Amino acid sequence: MAKGAVGLVAGYWPEDVYRYLATPNLYLDDGLVSRQTKRRAGSPAIVGQAEILTYERLAAQIDRAMAAVLKLLGPQGSRVAIGAPDPVDALKIFFGALKGRSSVFLIDPSTPVETLREQLRSFKAELVVADGIALEKVAPLGSGDGLRIVSTPEFWRGEGAAPATKLRLALKAAAVALADDRGRLVYHSHSSLLAGALSWSTFLALKEDDLLLSARPLYTWEGLYSVLPALFRGSACVLTAERGGTLASMIRQYRPAYVLLPLAEAFQWSSEPAVVHEVRDALRGIFVSVARPFQAGERRKLRVLFGKPVLTVYGRGDTGPILASHPEWHLEEAVGIPITNVDLWPLNPATGNPLQVPWEAIEHGEIGVKSPMAAVEYQRPDDAQAELRDGWLRTRLVATMDPSGFFYLLSTVE
Repeated sequence: MAKGAVGLVAGYWPEDVYRYLATPNLYLDDGLVSRQTKRRAGSPAIVGQAEILTYERLAAQIDRAMAAVLKLLGPQGSRVAIGAPDPVDALKIFFGALKGRSSVFLIDPSTPVETLREQLRSFKAELVVADGIALEKVAPLGSGDGLRIVSTPEFWRGEGAAPATKLRLALKAAAVALADDRGRLVYHSHSSLLAGALSWSTFLALKEDDLLLSARPLYTWEGLYSVLPALFRGSACVLTAERGGTLASMIRQYRPAYVLLPLAEAFQWSSEPAVVHEVRDALRGIFVSVARPFQAGERRKLRVLFGKPVLTVYGRGDTGPILASHPEWHLEEAVGIPITNVDLWPLNPATGNPLQVPWEAIEHGEIGVKSPMAAVEYQRPDDAQAELRDGWLRTRLVATMDPSGFFYLLSTVE
């Protein structure tokens, strides 16, 4: 287990957690579902409000979704946008499209109309699976752009005999598009998302009997990193879009180990007594994502309200989690330490260029990131050029590091 690493002092590192691991050369569906189906076919994989899918059942549903995608797109189509409101439906279609070697764009239904249309044009979508407001937003785009739009009931009626699986997408090619906080698309590959599933599940030391709770949509990085690591470990994910009494009931019934959600949403949960009661009784801890410097008092308040450890995570849509508290040891003022397979180096905040000295030798610097989880493509080529400096991805967050390797967020670079 290597501790002395690029951009990381040999300070605190959790026991029995690997610092670096190689990512398997597998497609995402193979690494997370097919591999587990061979040895845990009858074990739960996805727990939804309306159904529980074992790995065997999930694999069958993914094959069904793949057949529907290939039939609706035809033998030459390969670009699917998904806005299914039910999270279990969205996950099935997501994996089905990827198994058919299509590229996928996960739609945020709250996106303003013109921004969503521009995203679909940039993605070159050929099929949109969406319901309700999302469908109404994109429908005008279909009239002259050769775009086929179906609701989720229509999608499932489209299954049937399909052409053979198209195996033309490379493991490191752009495969999954997410919209970042500026509305631009960032693209991940099968390899980058599988690397993320491996890294986050390793950092958490997930076991097969540990459940994760996914309470965020799949189009958010928090949603993806609630589902993918559980499947990588052969455990299960409780997947829900519900709140209030229904959410409390699911927590009470299935007792997941952790949940990952934004700091602001954690405070929303704290105003629901039934949810607070079940979180206090069942969860081991709450991971809250932060996008900028935060106050230690916010963590303390949540810790008191929930009676559980509140563990911060800094992450983004184009990187997944970067810095995180670890359940074994964390400091309320610190955001955490680099997770498995993430290296950090200090950059000059004024230019973004790497400094010539490591974190130990400076008072503060902008965080630069190298990781196999990083996005492989951006919507515009100049975005990638602006974000990278000598291979280090700019975060535009200024931080300092203590002698134990804990990072503290100080300010943002505008």
